[in-house]
Amino acid sequence: MRPASGDASRFPVFYTVIGGITASVGLELFLHPHDMIAGGVTGISRLMSLYTQEHFGLLLFVLNLPLMLLYSLSTHKPMLLRALPGLFAFSGSAIILSPFPAVSGHPVVCALGGGICIGLGAGLAARHGGLLDSLGLNESDDGRPSTLMLTHRKIPLIQIVMLCNCLLLITAGFVLGWEPALYSALSCLAAYETTRLMFTGLRRMVCVVSKKQQAVEDAIHRRLRLHSTPIRSSTLIEGKTKSESDKKEQMATIYSVHLLDLQRFKAVIQMADPEAEIMYMKRWER
Repeated sequence: MRPASGDASRFPVFYTVIGGITASVGLELFLHPHDMIAGGVTGISRLMSLYTQEHFGLLLFVLNLPLMLLYSLSTHKPMLLRALPGLFAFSGSAIILSPFPAVSGHPVVCALGGGICIGLGAGLAARHGGLLDSLGLNESDDGRPSTLMLTHRKIPLIQIVMLCNCLLLITAGFVLGWEPALYSALSCLAAYETTRLMFTGLRRMVCVVSKKQQAVEDAIHRRLRLHSTPIRSSTLIEGKTKSESDKKEQMATIYSVHLLDLQRFKAVIQMADPEAEIMYMKRWER
């Protein structure tokens, strides 16, 4: 089990850039030609661009910078370094793609397609330490706050984001019309569910048997923020003698690993303990 050299998973900035490009495709080729907007700062940038005549891509970059700086203060420094390339790709691709026509003339198709593209892009960036907009703020276990303190009470960040998006869609209804606003709401829902699926979608149960259990657990937690669960390896390992099985029972752990993180997971284990054994369980879960 040797990870391929030059594995792209070692370059998280690459994924934030791809995420930014994917999200801008959803905006410029699906939503904006039909006067739909996305949620968060991206939707605010679109409404402002319609009235100030400033280019959407420029406003997208300028208005998202405070968001990047705010969340860089609540996490480690590399987050900002990973987020900025994705933001450059997000805003730059929006400028390049703005002259292109819509992919489809059906607003429902564009609402769903645009939302899925935005969700994929935002989720991909957030999974690798980036941040394109409000999507993924509390999904990624990367040191970001999931709650805010207001009047001595913790309020989940996702609730604040949802409230702001509702107010934004109501404003869009008055400005753009209620039909585009309803399609925009459908797009926001598709984007949110797609982003959530990027974090809580199909996962694979992986059993790791290592003589350096603590070193492997520390490396996986540090690199992937995954927590282990001790298991009885005798239920998974067949064809071993009782003494071998008992020995392995003390060193076997199980992880729930997202499909997109499998290669990184194996690479981290290989670096921590080249002799570690990895066994995949048959059960898949959502």
